[in-house]
Amino acid sequence: MAEEKFMSLLEQVQWLSVIEKMVVTVAIIIISYILMKLRTKLIARIFKFTKMDENKERTLATMLMSFTRYVIYIIAVLLILKQFVDITPIIAGAGVVGLAIGFGAQSLVKDVITGFFVMFEDQFHVGDFVQINGEVTGTVEEIGLRMTTIREWSGKKFYIPNSEIRTVRNYNRRELRAIVSVTFPYEEDPVKVRELLEDVCRQVERDFRDQFLTDERGSLVEPPQVYGVTDINENDRGGTFTIIAKTKPASIWTVEKMLKEYIWRHCYQQGVKIAYPRRIYQEVESREAGTGAAGI
Repeated sequence: MAEEKFMSLLEQVQWLSVIEKMVVTVAIIIISYILMKLRTKLIARIFKFTKMDENKERTLATMLMSFTRYVIYIIAVLLILKQFVDITPIIAGAGVVGLAIGFGAQSLVKDVITGFFVMFEDQFHVGDFVQINGEVTGTVEEIGLRMTTIREWSGKKFYIPNSEIRTVRNYNRRELRAIVSVTFPYEEDPVKVRELLEDVCRQVERDFRDQFLTDERGSLVEPPQVYGVTDINENDRGGTFTIIAKTKPASIWTVEKMLKEYIWRHCYQQGVKIAYPRRIYQEVESREAGTGAAGI
């Protein structure tokens, strides 16, 4: 009887121990969840008192969010494991295990290191419109420890490992130059063409002045202007004129679109033709048959 009571008591103690561990595990999960929520508010409050650029603040905020998320997850997992197993050998063997899996985790380490370089070298920020590796073009939504996410204009979202970012074309720096080229056939008078394009520049400047880059006095740094003839005999079509202008970072596409539309509109109104591929057929006389034949 004494032995049975002892075994029963032992089982009760074991069950109490299991229940205690489960309660602690649930408590760790709840505390981790609360910390995940608090960190968001804390990071947002910290950046309220900074005087950094807004895009840079958002970039650092996303980086801190990513970093703290990994830290909380790792600590929570270790504390939960500690309730059921002895993690001392795991921690002691971390060096050996790390060496063993190090070769397989090289890309992860490269991603993290590259992410820090992207941030500290100020290559781009959250909210910038960029082109990555000459392939993916869109708005930076997040810069994490491992990946950078890009949202295309069409809405598609790309997840790019930081280590695979080789070249970056950033459209959100202080100034950009709109460049629009148009080719006219040789039959058109170049003097008349230049006057037409100068009218286009003046009208686009009036209608979209707020899209161009200005200096401290409010004057345009580089208003729309005819740069000149930049090519001739292009694909045997004629001469090419180019218009240039310095725009605000987010306005380059608007300015280029309106320049092209205004050029087309003015050419149509004034009867000036824009060059396009043409074939000229000439009637030649056949020496043998004495009849006419079409030739190119």
